[in-house]
Amino acid sequence: MGLAERRRIATIKESHTPRFQSELNSSIGFSMPFEIDIASFPEDKTILDCYDSYYESYGPGLVAQAMKSICSDDLGREAVKSKFNKIIFQNVATSPDNPGDKNVELKDNTLFVRESFYGYSDKLFGEDELRTIIESLL
Repeated sequence: MGLAERRRIATIKESHTPRFQSELNSSIGFSMPFEIDIASFPEDKTILDCYDSYYESYGPGLVAQAMKSICSDDLGREAVKSKFNKIIFQNVATSPDNPGDKNVELKDNTLFVRESFYGYSDKLFGEDELRTIIESLL
C-alpha cells in the first residue's frame, strides 16, 4: 500500500466518519453511533476510488438519507430505537474477483449495511431499496 492509499483511508476515518455521524444524528432527531468500518476497505486504489466517487450517494450518505425517511415521525423513531442502537457501514469488495454482495443485517442491536465499492452498481443500494429493507427489519 502506498502513501496515497493510506492518506485516503485516514481521510475516511478522520473526516468522513464524524461528518456522517453528525448528518445521521441530525436526520433522525436523536444520537445513534454510526461507524464506517475502515478495516473493511482494503488498501486497493480501485476500491478507494469507487468509495470516493460513491460515498455520498450510495455509501454512508445514503444510510443517513434512508434513516431520515424512516425516522420522519414518532412511530419510525420509536421502531428504530426498539430494534437497534448502532449502525455500522461496511465495504464487502475485496478484489475484482470478489466484489461481495450488498446486504443489510440486524444483529446484536446493531444494523449492518454492507455494499461493494468496486465499480459494481448492482452491488450498491438505492435510497428506496435501502429504506424498504431497513423498514422490513423494524
